[in-house]
Amino acid sequence: MTPWLTRAAAAIGCSLALIGAAPAHADDAAKLTITAGTQQKTLTRDALLKDRRLTSVTVDDDNYKRRMTFKAIPMAALLAGLPASPDGSATTAATDGYVSHLPLGLLLAERADGPRAWLAVENPSKPWPKLKGQDIGPFRLIWTVPKSGKQADAPVRITESLWTWAIARIDLGGTAAERFAAIRPAEGEPADGPVMRGFAAFQRVCFSCHSMNRAGDANLGPDLNVPYNPVEYLGDDKLSKLIRNPQALRWWPGSKMSSIDEKTLSDAELKDLLAYLHHMAGRKVAAPPPGQ
Repeated sequence: MTPWLTRAAAAIGCSLALIGAAPAHADDAAKLTITAGTQQKTLTRDALLKDRRLTSVTVDDDNYKRRMTFKAIPMAALLAGLPASPDGSATTAATDGYVSHLPLGLLLAERADGPRAWLAVENPSKPWPKLKGQDIGPFRLIWTVPKSGKQADAPVRITESLWTWAIARIDLGGTAAERFAAIRPAEGEPADGPVMRGFAAFQRVCFSCHSMNRAGDANLGPDLNVPYNPVEYLGDDKLSKLIRNPQALRWWPGSKMSSIDEKTLSDAELKDLLAYLHHMAGRKVAAPPPGQ
């Protein structure tokens, strides 16, 4: 899972304070909190490991890049009984501050011919392999996808960015666009036009790490419009290079942004993302005072 896509944007329907970095196996990280409106439940790893719905699930793991088997519970079963609308949005927040927004309908789907979400639960006596030197337990989102590769009527493709790990909180509610008016394009933009398509790409790929117009839940990367939009200081060509391979544009050992490949963001989607950024460059909010 890459830092922008897979490690990096939240409470739905409420303000989520991002969870500070902590060891994946610390006591407080062995609990999962699920919030839906006024309802909240906290599940411990021990309880989930004893849950009768826990089963062995074999997946083609997008993070480890190999076939692996986990003990997991269907997300649809885990969320059963909560006020969760398929038209809403779900947000997973990790212990390092990475926040992922995804359609709630995707987590609730149970069709055999479409992608299905599972919460994998790590057994502390059999820890998962580290990924790029990091512990990724005790909870992570994994996916089973039909052998044919068909993703039925899924609202988004299942790419590496959705295989979120070290999950500490899941929030259910409205969409990111509903919660943060400042990230939305101007009214009247064609729904099937490049700006709106780019807006969808931004929410799926960028909003996990970056804010827009100082709005959003993530702060792992800089704001993408205040005080300047990256299309203004990098231009389309260099920004495209940065997205595809950040180290090719500016080498920095401490960089937390990794490459975003064409499987996650196609060339056409990248072009649409640039259209959205250009559009938002004309819709800035005021920059904060110096020192804030």
